[in-house]
Amino acid sequence: MKENNIFARRYFYPLISEFPPYNALPSAKQEFLPNAQKMAEQVICLPLYSEITEQALKKTCNVITKQNG
Repeated sequence: MKENNIFARRYFYPLISEFPPYNALPSAKQEFLPNAQKMAEQVICLPLYSEITEQALKKTCNVITKQNG
């Protein structure tokens, strides 16, 4: 997407469980957070702002469609 000047980013990254003081908690281990870890690795935030044009939205949709066949 970057090569098409579409700046997407990870949405749930990094997980809050990776920050101090949370990362010291036993419950913050990755083995206890498989769904959160999966989301952190897979979910992206597409361009989102109040002035986004319909043309920019269509371009983003076209790029996603082409990349996912």
